[in-house]
Amino acid sequence: MNRYFKAISSNYILFFVSTIFFLVITALAIRVMGEDFYGLWVILNSILLFSGVGMLGMGVIVNKFASEVGEDAIPPAKILSAGFAILLPMACLVAVVILLLRKWISVQLGVDASLQHQLEQALVFTAISVIPQFLGRVPHGYLLSQLKNVYAMGVDLGVNIALWTGAVVIAAINPNLVWMAAWGLLVQSAGFIVLWLIVLRMVDFKLRIDRDVLKKMLGFSGFSFLQSLANILFQHFDRILVGFVLGPAAAGVYSVGTSVALRLSIVAGQATDVMLPYASQKSSQQDNTALYHTFRQLTQFVGIVIGVLAALLILWMDLILAIWISPEYAQNYALIFRVIVLAYIFMSICRSGHQTLMGMGKIRATSLIFIATSLLMLTGLYFLASRYGLMGAAASNLLMVFLLLFNLMVYPSLTRSFPILSVVWDHAFALGLPLIAYAVSGATSQSDWLVRLLISVMIMLVSYVFLRRLELVQRYLNMVRNELHVRINK
Repeated sequence: MNRYFKAISSNYILFFVSTIFFLVITALAIRVMGEDFYGLWVILNSILLFSGVGMLGMGVIVNKFASEVGEDAIPPAKILSAGFAILLPMACLVAVVILLLRKWISVQLGVDASLQHQLEQALVFTAISVIPQFLGRVPHGYLLSQLKNVYAMGVDLGVNIALWTGAVVIAAINPNLVWMAAWGLLVQSAGFIVLWLIVLRMVDFKLRIDRDVLKKMLGFSGFSFLQSLANILFQHFDRILVGFVLGPAAAGVYSVGTSVALRLSIVAGQATDVMLPYASQKSSQQDNTALYHTFRQLTQFVGIVIGVLAALLILWMDLILAIWISPEYAQNYALIFRVIVLAYIFMSICRSGHQTLMGMGKIRATSLIFIATSLLMLTGLYFLASRYGLMGAAASNLLMVFLLLFNLMVYPSLTRSFPILSVVWDHAFALGLPLIAYAVSGATSQSDWLVRLLISVMIMLVSYVFLRRLELVQRYLNMVRNELHVRINK
């Protein structure tokens, strides 16, 4: 279990660095680029990320198969070879689609002729960037399967920092989407090369296309594709859709709000992502008792952490936005951001169930739930945004409540029963604390800071008491103490 704890620790360290960078670069980018140009840059990035639907969820597939143990485990070289053989033609196909649609996309956003021409040219570099982005998911998935999270997530962080820093510098010198997209191509290519060099140090790789392995991975990829599509629709296409319906400036605001709320899901993911290889291993060993116990402990841990963070964000959102961006920005968008945070709680706390079911091989059910919920949310976004503007777009995210079905499915899958009291207890903090905070924020003004401060302190104290009682937390703290003891003795 210690190696899983170490992977989680690495994830949280990198997440902390990523969050600091996000806070700094977002405020700086909005000031340097302006709301309209920032919105176009966000849409350009979202198109690249949305193209990831063509990856067929290959990173997850590689992670799943490379983490299996026993006689039926597939050699790493065959898994990597099959991954490349599947993704290279998919990447070329998606790149061609973007090239064919680039003029249509640029026209839909309703910007002036010069920016429209820039966007059309920039999409050429975006289309080429698809190839290294796709191929990079193969070594990335393998590193996660071996719990080398510090390498996989570290490269992702480096790519993100380089991409956004370069974009802001280019915008400060000469705002030009073409140069920014060209820089993105260079960064994506460098990220793939680094990931592949790391894997080559771990695997004696020779290109070996095994038809049985290819068939097995493709069989898994059908539902993995649906799951990947759902995730990308929810996290990236929604921003493009807001741009089409409400314009680039609104897309920029919506992007900032969802990016803030997405931090909750990322916080949860740093702990829950290791459940995929863990559940895969325990499932292959048919050790449902240990898997169920760990799932409940992890769900409670994530629930407490997400509940506290979401509650504090909701309570202090107006003050955070006023300091971070501007008082006017806070006055216009604080309520919208609070609604988005509430919605992303569901996306965050369902991750323990999602990863557990994936590790158990129940990808069909998870993918169907995910795609159905995402399509429902996007349909709601289109109609609500058309009628109610940004608030309607924010409210549509609340439909992601149906993702809680992931967690609810795990209980009967592992115990053949549905313990209602356990379900309520495992999710009480995650759902209860933010609702209390939302009620308090609606009943108070920014000047009532003392009331908010008292509520915040009470939430943190109560949560700390319950968090320390979790067996999972105690085991982690013991591991840290032992590691420190060993280092001190050395």
